[in-house]
Amino acid sequence: MSGFDNASETVRVVAATTTLTNNDFVLYVKGATGAAVVNLPSVASVQPGRPYSVIKDAAAFAATLTPFGSETINGASTSVLAASAFHGVTVINTGTEWIVRSSY
Repeated sequence: MSGFDNASETVRVVAATTTLTNNDFVLYVKGATGAAVVNLPSVASVQPGRPYSVIKDAAAFAATLTPFGSETINGASTSVLAASAFHGVTVINTGTEWIVRSSY
């Protein structure tokens, strides 16, 4: 939750590659001028059940979620938010891997 209260989620806006932190809940990739990579933290460093939502704008570039080391997202090495349209995904830490809770 945000540092301001316990009812809202923090939102961070980026235009380039970044790594999610324990302070992030929603990441908005806006205005990227090239492919953006969103690095997920190690599942061991994040409480199980912890969600992250990543949303990208309609820019002509994709945003790729990449788990730490050999960890996976739904058994895959990445999850890609396609270029040229609004897309989003919410992933959750199971304690051993990342799984997709929702995507569009």
